[in-house]
Amino acid sequence: MDNFYSAVVIKNSRLPISTVQISQEVYRDLNLNDSEPISIIAGRLGYRQRIIITNKAGRIIELNPTIQRKMHFIVPRKYAIANINNSVHIGPVVGIMAETNSDMNRPFGAQTNFIREVIAASRDIGGICFGFNPDNISYHNGTVLGYIYTNGVWKRRTFPIPDVIYPREGGYSARSLQIRKRLEDMGCKFINPPLIGKWQTYKTLSRNLSIDQYIPDTRRVVNYHEIEHLLTKYGAVYLKPITGSQGKNIIKVSRVRNTKMYKYQYQVKYQTREGSIQGLNNLRYVLKRLMNNRSYIVQQRINLLRVGGKIADVRVLVQKDNTGQWSITGKACRIGKRGSITSNISGGGSAEKLPVILSRYFPDPLTRDRIVGEINYLAIATAQELEDNIADIGELGIDIGIDSNGKIWFIEANLKPARQVFVMLGEKSTRRMSVVKPLLYARYLANFSQEE
Repeated sequence: MDNFYSAVVIKNSRLPISTVQISQEVYRDLNLNDSEPISIIAGRLGYRQRIIITNKAGRIIELNPTIQRKMHFIVPRKYAIANINNSVHIGPVVGIMAETNSDMNRPFGAQTNFIREVIAASRDIGGICFGFNPDNISYHNGTVLGYIYTNGVWKRRTFPIPDVIYPREGGYSARSLQIRKRLEDMGCKFINPPLIGKWQTYKTLSRNLSIDQYIPDTRRVVNYHEIEHLLTKYGAVYLKPITGSQGKNIIKVSRVRNTKMYKYQYQVKYQTREGSIQGLNNLRYVLKRLMNNRSYIVQQRINLLRVGGKIADVRVLVQKDNTGQWSITGKACRIGKRGSITSNISGGGSAEKLPVILSRYFPDPLTRDRIVGEINYLAIATAQELEDNIADIGELGIDIGIDSNGKIWFIEANLKPARQVFVMLGEKSTRRMSVVKPLLYARYLANFSQEE
């Protein structure tokens, strides 16, 4: 991570506004041509400069203070650098796009600590990183008013519109998609696409014969016949909103054997509520109210492992780095709150290391090795298949189930994976790497992948 070309940017009031002074080391590192002016670029901002080579020791780039201010560099500071088409790019500039509020102690709400970690990690590796609300973009000036965490406080500063955007906003509207399109047209790259719906995910993965064996029987709810058919076939089903996350608005329905009675469970503010109803017509009425005109899929219930009676699955974090290749950053078992129909940590669940859970339920080491191997394969294969068929992706949280027979099941793919599970397990290095990898992938997207 520390082997990328870098330089300390400083200001020099003696330099003409159109001149940049570069040390011999930087000149050699970037293989520059000093016979003609070059561009100094940060994000969407750039200025043509005449090069002066200096004999000062070290890797140094000196700018006129006016240019330094216009490009919004904090100086003196060490930055990563790259020669892209004989232009000196500094950064890359990475913006974390998220909703903001008026609380300067927690400007990004529940995501504040995570965004602070990403900003700190970026500074450690020589990047320029900040959080921002898309409402604060000045397209005409090529700048955005963003937030940076420094000296223990959040501050608002002006930054160049980024090279790469890390999207962490919650929902998506027509307006947010228009903003993304406008930024893409300006040359901004995005670490992840805006949305991958559950139905689109299942259709895509089911077409791959090597993945299809791990896919539960899944239908899109066009009418209630799909629900009734899978209920008859499996005895219990899960209804999941196509665009939902964090287990919100999921409904579990089960048929009481040899009766016309149906039980249903759902969660409100992470509290499980349940009821029972006689007959399919009454069940339809209840489900119509709970589904509330949202688009749903219906899926067979999987007999997942239970830890102390609580539902459990495996979260696998797959990410790209500066190579642009997929790898597994970490994996852990998520254990739902007692009585919950999901395993979500945000709903009060807990975590355990995967080897601990596997040892408890599968004493045969060959069986455990087979399960881990299939989990690893499925996580990477899922990420690659979704990317090949839907959009470029930089990270995914893949949820995988293990049933009581040791069979592996694909559950869900999440574009905004949380890292809390690794904190709960005390895996600090995994948590740290999960924060750094998107920044390394941003370097890849911005063509900063040159190394010493």
